[in-house]
Amino acid sequence: MSTVIGASAPPTAPQGAGDRSRNRLRAVLGAREAGLAAVVLVVVLFLALRAPFFLTSGNLIVVGRQASLSLIIAVGMTFVILAGGIDLSVGSTVALVSIMAGEFMVNMHVNYVLAAVLAVLVGVVVGLVNGAIVAASSIPPFVVTLGMLAVARGLALGITQGQTLSGLPADYLVLGQGSLAGIPIPIWIAVAVAVVAHLVLARTRFGRNVYFVGSNEQAATLSGIHVRRTKVVIFAIAGGLAGLEGIIETARLSVGQPAAGNGYELVAIGAVVIGGASLFGGQGSILGTVLGTLLLALIQNGLILLGISAYWQQVFSGVVIVAAVGLNMWRQTRGRGK
Repeated sequence: MSTVIGASAPPTAPQGAGDRSRNRLRAVLGAREAGLAAVVLVVVLFLALRAPFFLTSGNLIVVGRQASLSLIIAVGMTFVILAGGIDLSVGSTVALVSIMAGEFMVNMHVNYVLAAVLAVLVGVVVGLVNGAIVAASSIPPFVVTLGMLAVARGLALGITQGQTLSGLPADYLVLGQGSLAGIPIPIWIAVAVAVVAHLVLARTRFGRNVYFVGSNEQAATLSGIHVRRTKVVIFAIAGGLAGLEGIIETARLSVGQPAAGNGYELVAIGAVVIGGASLFGGQGSILGTVLGTLLLALIQNGLILLGISAYWQQVFSGVVIVAAVGLNMWRQTRGRGK
């Protein structure tokens, strides 16, 4: 809409409390997350009608636990994608951290709390290596993290010769199998991670820098933002959160598993993109990632309850993710063309 400079405009009445409330309501309903929340609600209603066991407490706990594990990785991926990058190594990082947690506790007899911290730090180191290479070279993040995907998975398999590590302390297993106030501990952890990540992105200078780097890296550099350092930090966050997911999943499975995390990078990227983040960087939110993760978990659970073959479940999930990425890219291309 154009504005005529110098023309006499009718006086604008000051907004009252009712106008402000209506404007806020329009903003909420018009937000991209509102549409996604409506889709989630439709899926819930559909499954409630078609699958009698969907709304049972046991099934909802299963959905919540699975969504929480995926969400922890997806939050880290949100930081990377907002800055215009991508991290394909998070699934292999989960496997490496799972194996290292088992090595520390079972073979080195390290206290389980210290062992869990050290295992998460392994994930941070993987992220730091990714970030350092991306920041110091012109190699695309896709290529760097694809290489790390193979390196981390190979280390996990090589350290254990492909074997699982069992005999983890019972106190440690509570992290993945225990509950607090009737809610599984992984869900509490995922909620805390999502809230902290939202506050970081929405309320801190670092969060604004992440968006700025993803929107226009050259302009961010000219504005005095330390772009390379920002990239290193966001990849470290992604690696650390993959490590956190790794120790929770190890506790849930009761074994260090070199095959853990297989395909998790696809789920994380899909959840972030379905949540409205732009693969070109600069757009997205943690709320969108939460809804995207929940939608994928509901679809997977619904396919199981409806008796769809596991093979077709993978096909359907893959189609949903590819369609979401395609829609995202079409929307971004169309937006740039305006």
